[in-house]
Amino acid sequence: MPLTFQPQNRRDFCRNVLGGTLAAAFWTASEKSRAEESPRDHWVFLSDTHIPGNPNEGRHGYNPNKNFADTREAVLQLGNKPQGVIVTGDFAFLQGKPEDYRQIAAQVAPYTENGIPVHVSLGNHDNIDNFYAAFTDLKKESSPVVNKHIAVLETPNVNLFLLDSLYLPDAVSGLLGLEQLRWLKKELNARKDKPALLFAHHNLDSKAGMLMDREEFWNVVKPAKQVKAYIYGHTHIYQQEVRDGVHLINLPALGWEFQSGKQPLGWSDAEISGNGIRLTLHTLPPNHPKNGDVRNFEWLR
Repeated sequence: MPLTFQPQNRRDFCRNVLGGTLAAAFWTASEKSRAEESPRDHWVFLSDTHIPGNPNEGRHGYNPNKNFADTREAVLQLGNKPQGVIVTGDFAFLQGKPEDYRQIAAQVAPYTENGIPVHVSLGNHDNIDNFYAAFTDLKKESSPVVNKHIAVLETPNVNLFLLDSLYLPDAVSGLLGLEQLRWLKKELNARKDKPALLFAHHNLDSKAGMLMDREEFWNVVKPAKQVKAYIYGHTHIYQQEVRDGVHLINLPALGWEFQSGKQPLGWSDAEISGNGIRLTLHTLPPNHPKNGDVRNFEWLR
């Protein structure tokens, strides 16, 4: 049964699907051809929104509430309505205070009122208890892993895994934890019929603030050949690399950036087929040199 949650007194904030069927591990040539011909999934990816309870508060000269609202209006104007929005962490400002999530509820309401669900992977500036308190249709005890907000979204072309790397609110590093990794391995094994995209907040390199159990995570990812990409935020840098045939896609931040305009702020329009993903970057402001940047990621394994 689908699991949905919404802001207080709001409807249809997010739909999380936990289910699936066991299928073959490898595609035939005919299946690949059908994937090429099938309509693309259409999503919007955001990261590091850092929304404060005070609509006028911000950092580094940026107003995250305005950035989120401007992005939302642009998305709502798209001719091809996206199937949903995914936020890869740091939804809230700095400590995930209750007032942050009340403001977030107001900010996401126009999405849900227009039939666009918003899905969230929590980051280190979030607070899971305050998050659940704000979105009352989601029950904390319903999560398959204690104290983690996770889900699988099944789409026509791919399976989207939303992971939770929040360790402690306002602690820089992240942690998936043994139970979540066991859950991920089980759910991946049950879904070998379509490519899998994994979403979480933290980076996997050895820099400060990385995912602390990144090696254990990769021990699950590497043998699962249906995993094609890991999509994350945290660093406020738009970059990409490949590891063991898996695309690592670091989304740009939306709330603020740290490099005096050298890094773009913005949102990604994602078109996903059975064979790859096409990301088009929309920057704030739109006169940034990276606006309209298109990146194509073909599945490598």
